Amino acid sequence: MKYCVIHGSPRKGNTYHVTNLFKQELDTFENNTYTEFFLPQDMPNFCLGCYNCFLKGEDKCPHFQYIEPIVKAMKEADGLIFTSPVYVLSATAQMKALLDHLGYLFIVHRPMPEMFNKTAMIISTTAGSGTKGVVKTISASLSYWGIKKIDSLRFNMHAINWDAIKNVKRLRFERTIKLKAVYFHKDTKKRFKLRGPVKRFIVYKFIKNLISSYDENNLDKQYWQEKGWLNGKNPF
Repeated sequence: MKYCVIHGSPRKGNTYHVTNLFKQELDTFENNTYTEFFLPQDMPNFCLGCYNCFLKGEDKCPHFQYIEPIVKAMKEADGLIFTSPVYVLSATAQMKALLDHLGYLFIVHRPMPEMFNKTAMIISTTAGSGTKGVVKTISASLSYWGIKKIDSLRFNMHAINWDAIKNVKRLRFERTIKLKAVYFHKDTKKRFKLRGPVKRFIVYKFIKNLISSYDENNLDKQYWQEKGWLNGKNPF
């Protein structure tokens, strides 16, 4: 299967190590391919708040040259993996900057139908605490993209590096990684048969009426009309 991995930090520390262990477990089931992006190298800019993506189209984003290959890889992947260490109780600024650029993918704007049958894993580690904040930040965007199933793998290590973790705790972490890989592989394999989240359908029903009231020149309305979502076609 094909996976798109987006690393929220260039530092190859604990989160990177856990991600590699997770990938190794996935590879025990079948031959997989991974398209990986490292932030900020692969997307070095902050969102300018120019509204171009909403009003004129995502290709009018001043940073489209960086965004396009990432979106293309996500679109073509069977599953998505987002990784971020904890930076002051939340995700890295680099990860947040990427998600800010992808606001146009929200269901309330111009979501990609390909996202509706994808699974996603969020991986985060910290020497102290805060992994819950990372998962909350990233999963908020993924859920509004319409991702069908989102899971997380997070460890409060209470150690500077992997080797400094006590053996008992490290073995427990490794068992968790193995188990999560089993579930993620199964879910990704049967992703077209999984039941989608109720929240996704509720947002769609609510926003459908709102978008119907937009001006005919509105980009979001034109997109929804092209997809048939304003004429009774269920996007999910």
